[in-house]
Amino acid sequence: MFRLVPPAGTPLRSSQVLSALRDVATANGHGKKTLETFAAQLGARYAFGASSGRAALWTILRGLRRLRPQAGIVALPAYTCFSVAAAVVRAGLQVHLMDVIPETLDLDVCAADSLPEKSLLCAVTANLFGYANDVRPLREMARARNAFVVDDAAQALGAWREGKPAGMRGDVGLFSLGRGKAISTIEGGLIVTGSEEIAKAVREELALLRPASAFHGAWLLLQLLGYSALLRPELYRIPRAMPFLKIGVTEFDPGFSVNGLHPLSHSLFLSLVDQLEAINEIRRANSAWMREALEGHPKFCVPQPSANTRATMVRLPVIARDEDTRSFALKRLRVAGIEASAFYPSAICDIEGIGAHMTNPPVHRAGAEHIARTLFTLPVHPLVERKDMERIADVLYSV
Repeated sequence: MFRLVPPAGTPLRSSQVLSALRDVATANGHGKKTLETFAAQLGARYAFGASSGRAALWTILRGLRRLRPQAGIVALPAYTCFSVAAAVVRAGLQVHLMDVIPETLDLDVCAADSLPEKSLLCAVTANLFGYANDVRPLREMARARNAFVVDDAAQALGAWREGKPAGMRGDVGLFSLGRGKAISTIEGGLIVTGSEEIAKAVREELALLRPASAFHGAWLLLQLLGYSALLRPELYRIPRAMPFLKIGVTEFDPGFSVNGLHPLSHSLFLSLVDQLEAINEIRRANSAWMREALEGHPKFCVPQPSANTRATMVRLPVIARDEDTRSFALKRLRVAGIEASAFYPSAICDIEGIGAHMTNPPVHRAGAEHIARTLFTLPVHPLVERKDMERIADVLYSV
């Protein structure tokens, strides 16, 4: 079978890429319009761009450190993207881990050793797969420590909880435009805040960044055109076979580059954001179908988002009974032409070398480590067809 369904993605037409390129070439100011429009839609007063989601988080952390120079600890979900921990380390800060609840993927902020009493700069959410975290208790605990809350909505653009958008439920929020996110321009990160104080600090940090080179812009254009052509299941095996693209690779790399948001990503984001709700609605519908198909399965369960949450579902998370069951299921799905993913290879506490940057090494978080051993994700994006979902269900019921 040559068809291979990508694990995540947003359909992108080459005409959209070329239109964005024309906007950049004619310097018609769409970059500024993008961020102003985006901020207004979310109800944010300020919005900024960076070269990636991790660059956005690093910029936020540097800005917050300007405001609280005596604080040097950042509380993170114990199961989240390695880039989050890398941004903290690159900013010269220490990591403190909060556990994650496998049944809901929410933060276990009520744990006895939850947040440090002193030197806490901020606490960061995860909003994994677009499941909007419950931020209220986190805000209360942070406020009591004179700390900030960073609402990391890298995977949750378009999600909301209790009527408020993900990314806007803390003091400052961020989104990612990388591959596999709710909207992808291959690279890029967005920062939003309603605080004039934080906006000023972030603006000062961004002013220190160098713009991306012309060579980088050409490489970005090439990637966008390739993405628009090869994301289709009939062709996805081609980019999947190119190791330099690092598809599906999770790295802990505190040496990542930091630049401003490229004008091409600016302009392309503007053309795509109007499609966001329609794309997320397809993801939610596909997720609902798969959730119903797997209901009552003895070996697999789907974490349940809160009833007052509207998730983006960039991927559908599934918890297997054990690690061997997950491994076998992933192999069978790949043979069936479904690129399911084990996602992050470990909990944050098990990243090699992370102990030197933690407040209390060695530390283990049982929920996060269980998730790392047993969770995998299924594709539910707009390129997934009903026959693909039926094939997924058949494979998982044959395990």
